[in-house]
Amino acid sequence: MGTRGLAGTTVRAVVEASGLAARYFYESFGSLDALQLAVFDEVAREAAERSLAALDRVPTGDGGPSARAARTRAVLAEVVDLMLEDPRKGRVALIESISSPVLGPRVLAETRRFAGMLAATASGGDPAAVSGAAGQAGEVPLRLRIAARFLIGGVAHALGAVLQGDLEVERDAMVEALTALFVSVDRAERPLE
Repeated sequence: MGTRGLAGTTVRAVVEASGLAARYFYESFGSLDALQLAVFDEVAREAAERSLAALDRVPTGDGGPSARAARTRAVLAEVVDLMLEDPRKGRVALIESISSPVLGPRVLAETRRFAGMLAATASGGDPAAVSGAAGQAGEVPLRLRIAARFLIGGVAHALGAVLQGDLEVERDAMVEALTALFVSVDRAERPLE
C-alpha cells in the first residue's frame, strides 16, 4: 500500500513481495480490506505511542507558553519522523487512506482521536485518556476543539504534500514551521498569557 498505492495492492503483489504463499495471506488477513485496516491501524498505533512518549519525555514545567511549545515540538518531531523516515507509513496514513472506502471511517476516527489528544493536552487534560469518538468533547472548550481539528488536518496535508513531492522541506524546517503554527494558534486561544 505504501509503495504501490491501493490500486497496486493485490493479493498477488503482497504475496510476491513477502515471499509467502497465498494461503498465509488469507490465514492472516482474509481479504485486502482486512490488510488495509491492519496496516493503517498499526501506523496509527505507532503515531499515538510515539506522541504520548514524547509528551512523557518533556516536562510540563510551569505549563506556560515555552513549556507548551517544547512539548508541541517534541510531539511534532515524532510525527514528522514517523511519516517521513519511512514514507510508506506516511503514504498509508496520509495519502492512500483518504481514497479508500474501507479506511475512510477509520481515518475520521483517528482524526477525531488525535484532535482529542491535542485538545486534552492543550487544556491540561490527559491525552492518553482520549479514545475515539469521545475526544473529551464535554471537557474541552469548543474553540479549542475546533483549533485541534484545524491543526491536525493541517499537519496531515503538509506532510502529505511532502510525501507527494509538492513541497520540498528539510525535516527540521518542517518541525519548526509546524511548531510555530501550533504556537500561534495556542497564543490566539490564550491572549492574556
